[in-house]
Amino acid sequence: MNEKYTADGYFPEEIKRAFEALEHGNAKIAAIRSAIEAADASDDTPFRIYFRLELCRESCFYGDCMDMMVIFPQVLAIADRYPDTPATCYEPGYLDAMDHVLWVYKWILEECCNFYQVPMADCLKFFEDFRRRSLAYGYNLRPYYYYLYLFYEKIDPVKSREAFHMFEQIPRDDNCDCRACERNTIIDFYLQQGQMERAKELSAEIENFDLTCGHDKKEAWLRLKRHYMQHYLGRREFEEAETYCHILERQRMKDTEFQRWDDFLYCYAYLNMGKALRIYKAHWKEWLEERHPSTIFSVNRNITCFFKKLQQERKQATIKLSLDPAFPLYEESGQYSIASLYRFYYKRAREVAERFDERNGSHYYCNQLTEVLS
Repeated sequence: MNEKYTADGYFPEEIKRAFEALEHGNAKIAAIRSAIEAADASDDTPFRIYFRLELCRESCFYGDCMDMMVIFPQVLAIADRYPDTPATCYEPGYLDAMDHVLWVYKWILEECCNFYQVPMADCLKFFEDFRRRSLAYGYNLRPYYYYLYLFYEKIDPVKSREAFHMFEQIPRDDNCDCRACERNTIIDFYLQQGQMERAKELSAEIENFDLTCGHDKKEAWLRLKRHYMQHYLGRREFEEAETYCHILERQRMKDTEFQRWDDFLYCYAYLNMGKALRIYKAHWKEWLEERHPSTIFSVNRNITCFFKKLQQERKQATIKLSLDPAFPLYEESGQYSIASLYRFYYKRAREVAERFDERNGSHYYCNQLTEVLS
């Protein structure tokens, strides 16, 4: 490979190798930010775009997506200013930089509904902009309807179903997600519709590993198990859900999407309180530090359910916990009122639910919180 060289000592290939050697997480994100600054200083447009898209990838798959939501508008601004920017040597599968931008754009569409900080008008602008750019580039609208279905899933069931059926009718093209990812989403749709036989039929290829995703052939299979787990948790069929909790616990990978500890907490609160308590003790701090709004809601909702169940089962009004001063209700004695813990987590879940419902013009989140605690 002929590496790029400039007189000021800027070597983007060396910069990439350096951050690729780091573990996923905050250190890698900081290193990619430094790479962006170096590309900006050298006015290297292909790498100005590429490094920003790398930050989007790290944030989306190994972070909380917050960094991606902030940096992506910069990507669009640079790409629009320099529309003929070629892809870098690290993007062999893309025709040019815009081709790569359109692929990453789908992650923005998936996540914008999960950030109440993004106004509804801006969310809809993202969708319309993606629609326009896709058609202009020669792609069809299958991905557009795919993510529109997911966007309206918690806002407007009618629009969500309409978008899903539009997605089903349009053939695949090169900007579609992998077949296994699409199949899992389709299976989840039919699970939500209560069409269990249809879901089972569609699951067969993933169950048999004939349809896989990513570098690890288990990824699509684990994603399938996650969908079934969450389906049964939503129906409060905890014994059925437990089967899938066990699978995900044993097979979990580095990707946070399979580390569903708050879902496990919720399930075991009804089946094995001792195990649920151990999960809470192991993960309370990372849950407190969570920045992803949709995850903040689901985590605190599940913890609220846990403490409600604990309050019902435990004879004592307090519980001994080894929490540190970072916890807002910290007690030096280590003795905590279960009722106070319940109220604390309920308040956190309710505040986020109200913000989402206000942004969405619906009652989905508050209703879900009320239903799961009833």
